[in-house]
Amino acid sequence: MSICTRKRDLAYLLFFVTHVPIILLIDTVPLLPTCLQTNLSHTLREFYITTYRDKFFEDPPTWFTVFIWMELLYHLPLSIWATRGLLKDHPLVPVHLLVFGIQAFITTLTSLVVVWSWTDRSVAEKQQLTTLYAPYLALGMYSPKGDLIRMSKLVPNHIIGGFMALDMVFRLRDKLMPKSKRE
Repeated sequence: MSICTRKRDLAYLLFFVTHVPIILLIDTVPLLPTCLQTNLSHTLREFYITTYRDKFFEDPPTWFTVFIWMELLYHLPLSIWATRGLLKDHPLVPVHLLVFGIQAFITTLTSLVVVWSWTDRSVAEKQQLTTLYAPYLALGMYSPKGDLIRMSKLVPNHIIGGFMALDMVFRLRDKLMPKSKRE
């Protein structure tokens, strides 16, 4: 079945295709060997820090540095694999995206809780950071019937709450458990 007919998978594909350059050009720059750091990556990272005043990138706490290592060692290879897996409709996509969705949800939620505890940033700055982090929480919350669940009027329609893991739970349930056993 073509990726164009699988709307959620197409959305996930677009996410992973854009996630790889963000990982390599902004998020993990300080962890990369200097031979892999470019002027472009330093310029983009500095623009991000200056524009969004993200304290995690200015002076990252140790726990956030661990999250960045997870991004480099887990998100990057998985994102590359998922791009191909989604295009080929690989049967292991739901398993891998379930793990990815849970991990991305927990680390992003943790980060947002800390962002909103900052006393030296304005509400507008925190909201701006939230719009950058929120897509990692909002990777496709769907009901078992495939309908988008709208969690809040406060969240824009293009980043409606939830995460990819819920979608994968339902996919795996449908593949692994016959309908008669679910009822």
